[in-house]
Amino acid sequence: MAKRYYFEPPQRRAKPKAGADLKSLLVRCPSTSKLTDTGRTIEQNRWPTAKMKPQKFTCTHCGAVHSWTKEDVVLGRPVG
Repeated sequence: MAKRYYFEPPQRRAKPKAGADLKSLLVRCPSTSKLTDTGRTIEQNRWPTAKMKPQKFTCTHCGAVHSWTKEDVVLGRPVG
């Protein structure tokens, strides 16, 4: 019997579960007032009880390094 593939079939990315309401963490740039994605996501139902230490990231709008806390975060739809 002939094999269908001579190599491993491509792996498919797992789709997010329907119950998982993922949100991306967005922070407003103090220089330009534009929202910037921090590259992190969280389930919306876990956000109220989440504890976070102050974080830093390089802003894509002004190029400066900003620090942010949980109070600075705006929840948005994840990219992709």
